[in-house]
Amino acid sequence: MKPSKFVLNCMTLIYLVHCGGIKANEKLTVAFGEVLAPWVLAGDNKGIIIEIFESAVAPLGYEVTPIYLPYARRINAYQMGLVDVASDMNPNTIKGHNLVGFFSDIAYSYENFAFSLQKRNFHFTHMDQLKNYSLLSWQDAAIHLGAEYAKMVKNHPHYSETFDQYNQVKMLFLERYDVVQMDAQIFAYYRAKISESNDKISIQQVDRFPLFGASPNGFMFRTKKLRDAFNEQLTHLKTSGEYANIFARYSMDSAKTAIQAPELPIN
Repeated sequence: MKPSKFVLNCMTLIYLVHCGGIKANEKLTVAFGEVLAPWVLAGDNKGIIIEIFESAVAPLGYEVTPIYLPYARRINAYQMGLVDVASDMNPNTIKGHNLVGFFSDIAYSYENFAFSLQKRNFHFTHMDQLKNYSLLSWQDAAIHLGAEYAKMVKNHPHYSETFDQYNQVKMLFLERYDVVQMDAQIFAYYRAKISESNDKISIQQVDRFPLFGASPNGFMFRTKKLRDAFNEQLTHLKTSGEYANIFARYSMDSAKTAIQAPELPIN
């Protein structure tokens, strides 16, 4: 009996997939922080970081399965072998958590500021001045931002970290904290969200202080081969213009106009 045409087609497809004629999409599980809009929009499976990663690995034949976790738990997921890749990595984080793997080139950078209500009339020029005020930061910041920041917060009597950055912004407007420390795009995004909920607390004027500088980040891979391939595609993204297009799609310039940003020196 001759095999049917359907069976022959199936056999041919299996042969092509396994012998390299067709590359089947492989799945990559990637740990992302769950409350990092507009960098990560967990509810929509999109965001700046997600699009950068997906755009880089798609030509390699990979399909991304995002795993959204409270910020510190993405480290645990990587350490336990539950994910293939972890986002928001830098040398401080890798060293602080003794992570084993292969760190990518820098894929994106946060721009962290100290935010305070303008009516408080603060004039911060150095992060050590924050010791005198209650400060709410994001989860794992004490490790991620390096030695100077870690030293400042080590004996800080009124320092806290949270994984919920929407709440972090709201705590500033409710005057539960004197200062919040976070990325400018994240602050602008959640300020706009608070305003959308008709909460008038967000109309208060805000000062921001550039005490921390940029925070460059990349991805941690389990294999060198995939890391190297990702780096090559990331370079292509940047030179092709698609990298800039990703950021343009998530521009929060309209929200940023509500923030007053005094030009202050960084000591």
